[in-house]
Amino acid sequence: MKSFIHSLMAHVACITTALCMSAVMSATTVTYTADDNTIFSNPERGFITMLEKKLSTSSPYCVKGQESTLDAHISRDGISIVLVHYYLDNFRNTATLPDAILNAFDEDMQVLRNKGLKAILRFSYTNTTYEKSGVESAKDAPLEIAQSHISQYSSHWAANTDVIFVFQAGIVGAWGEWYYTDNYGNRQSTMNSSRRAVVDALLAAVPQNRMIQLRTPLFKKGYVGDSNPLTATEAFTGTARARLGQHNDAFLYDYDNMGTYSDTATEKPWLAQETLYVPIGGETDITDTTKAKRWATYEKTTAEMSRLHWTFIQSGYATQTTDMWRRNGTFDELNRRMGYRYQLQSATFGDQVAAGGKLSVNISLRNVGYAPLYNERHAYIVLKNGNKKYSVRLSSDPRRWLPNGALTTINEQITIPATIPSGTYELYLYMPDAYASLASDARYAIRFANTGVWDATTGMNNLGASVTVSGGQTPPEPEEGIVLPATLNKENVTAYSEDMTWYNTSYFDFGPEDGTNTSRWAEWEVTLRYPGEYIITENMATGGGTGHSWQLELLDANRTTVDEYTTAATWNEGSIAYEEHWDLTNVPTGNYILRVHNVMEWGQPKLQSLTLDYDGILPTDPEDIRLTNENDLSGQAFDLLGRPVDAGYNGIVIRGGKKYIQISR
Repeated sequence: MKSFIHSLMAHVACITTALCMSAVMSATTVTYTADDNTIFSNPERGFITMLEKKLSTSSPYCVKGQESTLDAHISRDGISIVLVHYYLDNFRNTATLPDAILNAFDEDMQVLRNKGLKAILRFSYTNTTYEKSGVESAKDAPLEIAQSHISQYSSHWAANTDVIFVFQAGIVGAWGEWYYTDNYGNRQSTMNSSRRAVVDALLAAVPQNRMIQLRTPLFKKGYVGDSNPLTATEAFTGTARARLGQHNDAFLYDYDNMGTYSDTATEKPWLAQETLYVPIGGETDITDTTKAKRWATYEKTTAEMSRLHWTFIQSGYATQTTDMWRRNGTFDELNRRMGYRYQLQSATFGDQVAAGGKLSVNISLRNVGYAPLYNERHAYIVLKNGNKKYSVRLSSDPRRWLPNGALTTINEQITIPATIPSGTYELYLYMPDAYASLASDARYAIRFANTGVWDATTGMNNLGASVTVSGGQTPPEPEEGIVLPATLNKENVTAYSEDMTWYNTSYFDFGPEDGTNTSRWAEWEVTLRYPGEYIITENMATGGGTGHSWQLELLDANRTTVDEYTTAATWNEGSIAYEEHWDLTNVPTGNYILRVHNVMEWGQPKLQSLTLDYDGILPTDPEDIRLTNENDLSGQAFDLLGRPVDAGYNGIVIRGGKKYIQISR
């Protein structure tokens, strides 16, 4: 009898264990369809265009004013990076650059930010050569002047690192290509002390997380002092070896690419290893059609780019070559595969997880592009339920997802936020820009080359799976938008018309100069919690606030006008308060869109901010607001936007559906 009972109990235990394991191991596997044909833009890769300018105090911009050119290249070739080449000829004997030159650089970078682009930066002092003592040379700046200029630009580079992809050493010689030069050893192909000093200055001034491209392999080997290629261990460590890459401005030109290589048998294998961790790009310089047909065939071009892991090349220079590529299909192939091109293969995810628990994630992907990523960027698994999104960073480093079809497997246990509400969440793979200034801009997020995964609005890739979260918090529904009363400005704007122009970091321009600007508008998502009368104050930029009058419209979810207010016409500048009040007493509480547009046909109003102040004392409900201290706290508390807060938070919180003033003591 005991034997039978023991046998039965063992059998039940086996069944129980199997059921438990089944619950634990419950998972969903998804297989993805590769997209090998679609050409689309992705950050920091692909065909580029070049903007170049000889700077002067009266004409300090290289990018600003070229917006239409950028738009044309974005439309035609889907560019995401631009070679911005500044010529400082006018300052080669001037140690201190004018503020106008330095500040114009910031405005140039803002134009790129507005367009969803990044820069390859090069600075040099001449784009011509001349005969000196019977040989060809070029008038560049002495080392001391160049070092001073590099130092002055340093803070401006740091302030705009988010839209800088990579630097090119430049500075030395005609076109900054390190050959013809008055000051650094004319027509030399090796590193010397003055050239080393330029690299030293650039490594110190360029932000530590950005790389610098040198013109030939010999220059890097000469600087680091040996011929050892960069290894996976030293890659991305911030050393000089880890930060110095290559640009080849004579790609495919004859056997040695116009002197780029001194010994292809040793330098190309060295470069193939290097470019797994530092970028290479450039231009062809093949301006002869016959030579282009011989040197830049589809087979040679794609094989060389694949071998050496090319990330970018000029789309326009030389047109004898690039136009041939457009005709024979090379251009499209390069537009797909230059840089990285990620494809999901398959993925397996756990079906269920507890809030604060571990979710199993197993993803197989291939990088079918020619090159990897080079700048730091993180990959996230996003759990999305309606408007609720929770991101969990993966440990896998995308810079090490190797190219040319190499398979990468991500096998991780990710921790789900303990504060996530219970529910079923769709899963996404999200790779935004590493900088907070660009992280929410979908143009800077990475798209995967698969059918049906890309969401252009959010910049996320749909993984086609979901997970059910249990045991999570249930926070109050957050209020959407800016709670009135509030100040509305560029920093919190929700949307604006396509023809709206940003002139700097503080104001909207409702121009243009010829008037006829009533179509321009800006709008904010707002929450009206306190109906009543509001005082309107505008702050206009000095020097541009000519005639203006605004119409304010409160729109509901269907974009139907609920209420509107038109300000009086004025030609004043600075802070202007309107004595008449906007009466919103009878407007129901809730979420709205507040739209502002100019209603005068002439003038160039430049609006810095618009403030809506509540006229009176904001109402409170004593029954719903109570004083608490640490001893009174129980249960999860949330702020007025529905975000979890801890016991150290001071201010109004929601706990158990009621409002409290929480004061930590």
